[in-house]
Amino acid sequence: MVIGKSTRAVWKRRIEGFWTDFSHNKIGILGIALLSLFIIVAVFAPFIAPFSQETVFQYSGRQADRFAYPDWIGLIAPNLAGLPTQAEHVLNWSAVQVPAGVDLEGTSGDTVLYYNASVSGTDQPIIVGLSASFDYSYQPMRIFSVGIAWSATPDAVVTIWKTNVLGWKIKVGETGTMAYELQLSLITPNGTRYDLWDQNWNKYAVSNVSTAPAFWSSMGSGRIDFTSDLAVLAQKLGFRPEDARQLPYMLMAERGVYTFALNVTLKPGSLVDSNGKVTEVPLNEATGNVTIGTGKFTVWGRRWGLLGTDGKGHDVYSQLVYGSGISILIGLAAALISTVFGILVGVASGYLGGGVDEVLMRTVDILLCLPILPMLLVLIHLLGYSVYYIVLIISLFGWQGLARVIRSQTLSIRETAFVESAVASGSSRGHIMVRHIVPNVFPAAITSFILAVPGAIILEAALSFIGMGDPFSPTWGKMLEFARLDQAYSPINFAWWDILAPGIAITMLCLAFVFIGHAVDEIMNPRLRRRR
Repeated sequence: MVIGKSTRAVWKRRIEGFWTDFSHNKIGILGIALLSLFIIVAVFAPFIAPFSQETVFQYSGRQADRFAYPDWIGLIAPNLAGLPTQAEHVLNWSAVQVPAGVDLEGTSGDTVLYYNASVSGTDQPIIVGLSASFDYSYQPMRIFSVGIAWSATPDAVVTIWKTNVLGWKIKVGETGTMAYELQLSLITPNGTRYDLWDQNWNKYAVSNVSTAPAFWSSMGSGRIDFTSDLAVLAQKLGFRPEDARQLPYMLMAERGVYTFALNVTLKPGSLVDSNGKVTEVPLNEATGNVTIGTGKFTVWGRRWGLLGTDGKGHDVYSQLVYGSGISILIGLAAALISTVFGILVGVASGYLGGGVDEVLMRTVDILLCLPILPMLLVLIHLLGYSVYYIVLIISLFGWQGLARVIRSQTLSIRETAFVESAVASGSSRGHIMVRHIVPNVFPAAITSFILAVPGAIILEAALSFIGMGDPFSPTWGKMLEFARLDQAYSPINFAWWDILAPGIAITMLCLAFVFIGHAVDEIMNPRLRRRR
């Protein structure tokens, strides 16, 4: 349908007149400014947030320590200014001890040790010492992690024979030409040494925490990859398993230079026969190499970013940014559906009257008497936890009040002269309702729509908070649910930044719509304007 020139002129004058009135309402302008800010954040979220949505709303991975304070916490609590920030220290290995028989070579960040027993001239174990140091100048951290890649490759697998009393050769077995043992230790500024890891303990610690270091002679590779909150690590160091979370306080209580010492012990490959006799690979065959990758020592910061982290170590600021878009859309969609439904029911009930009015209004009465929250929980459980179903279910209980208001206005409008003239001219009921009644109840519907958005946003947040929201939708309510599940409210943690950030965001967004709604209501309702 093409809109005529005169109609366009009328609508242009109406819009200009509305904006003139609205622009003089300071509360309304403030609401527009707040809403515009949230919309800009939602639209540019991928560019504003420092991390991706998947990174900060998944259970795996972290950006810093759990419940890390915001970076600016030192401004209001000077005693917390010395907490460690997130840092990754690269462990570039330098040789401390390189005995004869080992050639050391650095390639692409890796340190390669080439072993040749014939050069060393001994079948006894020799130790290659590597070290990497870093300076730590903060208060004790709560958790750290170490990551170092390694691989060991004997040059060949050889068969070892022994000669019995009759002079016959008997096969003992097969072994690598080189045997190796890796041990990682931490040396504190005062010289205390803690043996953190060896490859044999790493493999068998789950079954036996006291597993001793041992030589391996087969080809192997892996990572020195652990965090300081492992109970087995605490036991290895002589502490109780329940002390695992306090381990960094015990190991790194001082400020100063810490050193990671990596000892690689090498010797010829060997086998032990059934009688306990050790048979070794001949020196001229005992060769191989060990590769140590550049290491990484991560201090999981107790101060992080603009709004700290949640109970999983995820960036709260990024979550807040990504939650703005879906929260706005949920509020607008639910309010729009309930407003349209309220207009349809109210106009039909008020204009048609009779049995239609009776049935519709009794339905409204029944829905108004139902306990909303239990009904929402039941319906969500039956239909599913999708955000689309949640919007529809919220809309289902949001139109009754508007329907009553529209019905009362329709009852008045249908008695007016222009409606009676339309009836006399033979217009159908549908035509009259669409062309004459709906435009006259539209101002009330607009105000109701704007003021319904905050209710929908708060209701969705409440549902998410108790675990009935869409688990895959990043909303502010989901942030509050995570805070509850991670015990951010407990006196021990009390991560107020994780609670207040989504709470204040919900409040400000709702206030924006409330301010706009009141300004529109004042413009649409002249009596309110005169009263003020």
